[in-house]
Amino acid sequence: IELMVTIAVMAIIAMMAAPNMMQMVYKKQLETSARELAMTLSNVRGTAVSLRKDISLEFKALPNEGDHFYWVSPRSTIHFLAKELPEGIFFTPVGLAKKRTTAIRKEMIDNPDYNPDVNEDPLSNPRKIIKWDNTEDLVMELCHEKLNEIKSIRIFKSGVIDNIQSKPLVGECK
Repeated sequence: IELMVTIAVMAIIAMMAAPNMMQMVYKKQLETSARELAMTLSNVRGTAVSLRKDISLEFKALPNEGDHFYWVSPRSTIHFLAKELPEGIFFTPVGLAKKRTTAIRKEMIDNPDYNPDVNEDPLSNPRKIIKWDNTEDLVMELCHEKLNEIKSIRIFKSGVIDNIQSKPLVGECK
């Protein structure tokens, strides 16, 4: 009887722990996919710089070939989310990402915030500033169908990949 009670208690504890274990498995799957994507992005950027030519990364399930790299999550429950991102991106020979608005120096213009009553200082009170094209970082996100969490990877204007951040899921994971 003691053995049966012990087994019953162990079964109840195991039943309570099972959902938490699945959450941990889903989180680990999402984290692994995000790391794989970040490593692929770094690899594509490094290849573009070393070969000194444009190298593309597309989000399709095809084998890599020459100057075309492909990536999709190996798990069907993990989805790729990117706002206003085309099917893929390109890294230029200097490591900048294309198919997004990148920082391109246009010209020097008068600083609208320049204060003529204060001495000119290139850091705090410059007379001229650089006019840039519209600049914005590229953000890619991965979500898991079973979690209310996303992993976000940001590529800076320079093409450098930022760290992977966890954020709460807003909306649907599709």
